Amino acid sequence: MFKMPEVALQRVIQQGIKNLRANKVDFDDIFSMYTCGEMEASYGQKHVDKIFAWFSTTKIPVLQAWSLNVDRIPCFSLHLASEQEDESKASFGDYYGIGEEHEINVGAFSVTLDIGIHADKSSDHVMWLYYILSYILFKEKGMAIKFGLELHTFSASDYNKDSKYLAENVYSRWVRYRCTVLNGINGEELTEITDLDVTVDNEPSTSTE
Repeated sequence: MFKMPEVALQRVIQQGIKNLRANKVDFDDIFSMYTCGEMEASYGQKHVDKIFAWFSTTKIPVLQAWSLNVDRIPCFSLHLASEQEDESKASFGDYYGIGEEHEINVGAFSVTLDIGIHADKSSDHVMWLYYILSYILFKEKGMAIKFGLELHTFSASDYNKDSKYLAENVYSRWVRYRCTVLNGINGEELTEITDLDVTVDNEPSTSTE
């Protein structure tokens, strides 16, 4: 099966947002630093509750980059930056194994996806969404693997106002997500053996067992 990494990652983030909105204990854990030691006086649990109220009541779509526009911000955007065959993981003839009816051929690809984090009210919203995204990418690793996104890692940039593509009041932060994808296809069809000729003491016989 061929994988569509930008579609798979979109679903991982969408489901991660849904799961996190339903579990405030996990959400509080993401921002628990606000309740520790000297942080308590300036922030505390009330600040964490404020972030959760915003997160749980604000529409935060996960969009493919070509459908990104100011009207849908705050949001996450996804863009396939590169996908190339990984020569270090290549196999002779792309052979992987035997399926039920065909040989299985597979190609290993190194994939890079850019995840945009966009908000238009405050740079704090971008910061909050970044740590929410970071949590989701770790928490939902099992789902990502199920969709074929293997060995993933990520790195992040600082936030900025990217007026080249969006309005001047839009803050953005970018996460570069790297993973390995195995694309499989059916190879040669397997031949079913129905008759077998066997010679015993120079006397030919036919067996279908």
